[in-house]
Amino acid sequence: MFDVRRLGPRDLGLILDLQERIRASLADPDVFQTSTPEFVSYCLADGGLCYGVNHGTGTVAYRMVYFPRDRDFNLAKDTPLPPAEYGRVAHWDTIAVLPEWRGHGLARLMNGRALDDVAGLDIRHLCATSSPQNPAGVGSLMRAGFRPVRLVRKFGGKLRFLFYRPTPGAWPVKETTATKPPPERCLPFSDTAGLDQAFREGWVGVDIDTDRTGPGLRLRRHPLPFTGQRI
Repeated sequence: MFDVRRLGPRDLGLILDLQERIRASLADPDVFQTSTPEFVSYCLADGGLCYGVNHGTGTVAYRMVYFPRDRDFNLAKDTPLPPAEYGRVAHWDTIAVLPEWRGHGLARLMNGRALDDVAGLDIRHLCATSSPQNPAGVGSLMRAGFRPVRLVRKFGGKLRFLFYRPTPGAWPVKETTATKPPPERCLPFSDTAGLDQAFREGWVGVDIDTDRTGPGLRLRRHPLPFTGQRI
C-alpha cells in the first residue's frame, strides 16, 4: 500500500538522499535535474508544496511544487503571460520515483494530491519542464493536464519542453464541427527544429504518438488560455 504525505523542513535530508539515488540509477543522468539544498529548503518551507510516497517503512518517491513569486527563476517569463500574473504561477518541479517502484502509478498519485491542494490557493498558472529524451516524464505531465507549448534551454543550456496548464480549470475545448475535425500533425521528439517552429506558429502538444520507431508529439493549433487569441 502506498501513502502520500506532505513533507516539511525536517525532510530536507530525505529528498537530497532520494534525488542522488535516483540520479545515479539513470542511464543518462542529464534527463534528471537535481535541486540544490537551498532550493529544496525553500520549497519545503513556505515556498512550495512537497510530497513523499511511503511504502512500508521507507519513502520511495517525491514530488516538489515551487512558487516563484518575485524570484528570478519563473518559467512564465518564457510565455506571453503578463508580469502582473507572475505571482500566481507555480512550477510542477521535480518528481522522482526509485527504479524498483516505477510502474505503480505513483506520479499520478502525487500529481492528483498536488493538484487538489493547489486548487485551493491563489494559483492560476502551472508550468513545468521535461526533457525530450524522457518520454515517460512527458507522458506523466500530459496525463496531469499539462501541454508542451515551447522548447527552451534551461539548467545550464539543457533542451527542455516547456509545459503549461491553467488551474483550477482545464484547458478550454476548442470549438470544432463534425464535418471539420481540428487540424493535427505529429512530429517526432527527435525533430527539435520542427517542434520549435511548430510551437512558434501556435501549435501545442495534445498527446504522445507511440505508433512509430520513436515517440512523437501530436499537435493541434491552440492559443494559450490566457492570451485571448483565436486560431
